[in-house]
Amino acid sequence: MALEKLDIATFVGHSPEYNWGRVYGGQVVAQGLAAARMTVSEELNVHSIHAYFIRGGDSSKEITYEVDLLRDGKSFATRRVIAYQQGEAILNFSASFQLNEEGPSIDHSLNMSEIPRPEDLESDNWSEIMERRVIPSSQIPNGHGVWLKINGDPSPSATNEEGIVFASDDVPFDAAVRLHPLYEGIWDGNGDPPFFGASLDHAVWFHRSSPPHEWHLHLHEGINHINNRGLASGKIYSQSGSHIATVVQEILQRRSR
Repeated sequence: MALEKLDIATFVGHSPEYNWGRVYGGQVVAQGLAAARMTVSEELNVHSIHAYFIRGGDSSKEITYEVDLLRDGKSFATRRVIAYQQGEAILNFSASFQLNEEGPSIDHSLNMSEIPRPEDLESDNWSEIMERRVIPSSQIPNGHGVWLKINGDPSPSATNEEGIVFASDDVPFDAAVRLHPLYEGIWDGNGDPPFFGASLDHAVWFHRSSPPHEWHLHLHEGINHINNRGLASGKIYSQSGSHIATVVQEILQRRSR
């Protein structure tokens, strides 16, 4: 996940190999956030990101991140990042950063007493980077829940939010895809799926900082499926039930040819 700095606003990243061949979207978003973060004051923390996936990335090729320093205010900073691969844009990304401010902290925590714990579930990993435990749908009738944590040791050069946003791209796709009338438990990349799917855009609002190497519950719900686009929204919780982040994602779903 580490980036090589070429100049004040240009960075280069590399990818591990993934089972499906393309670059995992959460990786490009996390590296885009890292590039943006390295151009702002250390006193600022990211509070929201928005990303448009333009093209699928090739995991065998390097990715160049070019940061546009849009604004540095007294308490907020705004950055735009374009990720390029072989001269073509694959991601259009924006992030907003804010100084910590004193004020009330109010939200609704989740009662974890009826949620299966990750240690009681089997691994369902697609990469060595991240540990994944899926909660059976019978135990979450109105949503799709997965426990996720980043494997390995924390990097001193990375923030918690970069790890959280890496993981955040995994679950909303699966929540949205379940709304498709042809969904029977498989989709693109698994078996012989009836339709093709790809992430279109992704947004995350960060509420609390939490170490991504600890378990987090990603709880999402499919919202609608219209014009071959599926929408899902959800929340990320710590093991104690604290609300860490809110995620919304839109995906493309078309019949397989």
